[in-house]
Amino acid sequence: LKHVDLVEGAILHKAIAAFQMKEWRNNMYREIDAISQILPTTSGGTSFLNDMGGKAEAIRSWIRSVHHKIVQYKAQHQSYVNEAATTLQLALPSDIVIKNVLPFLELPPYTFGEEY
Repeated sequence: LKHVDLVEGAILHKAIAAFQMKEWRNNMYREIDAISQILPTTSGGTSFLNDMGGKAEAIRSWIRSVHHKIVQYKAQHQSYVNEAATTLQLALPSDIVIKNVLPFLELPPYTFGEEY
């Protein structure tokens, strides 16, 4: 095993593309590509010794890391949205901000499994 094919790769890439900060997108793409650097040099283990090997653990660790970064960036994004909404509500009527501005600032509602 030298690389991982993402089952929901298209959804993951759409979620990453929705990040407004280029730095966040670049970090996520580097994180996704990291597994291709790790797997070729990691032990696969031996089934007859009941050794799951390093590849399985590396993949689990990588999935946790990717998921953690997505959650972190989504939380940061929401914090920025809340701050922008508060500022806009001082200048514009609240209903205009809620109905016409906030929908454009929200990230798509992509969800990923919570247990890794």
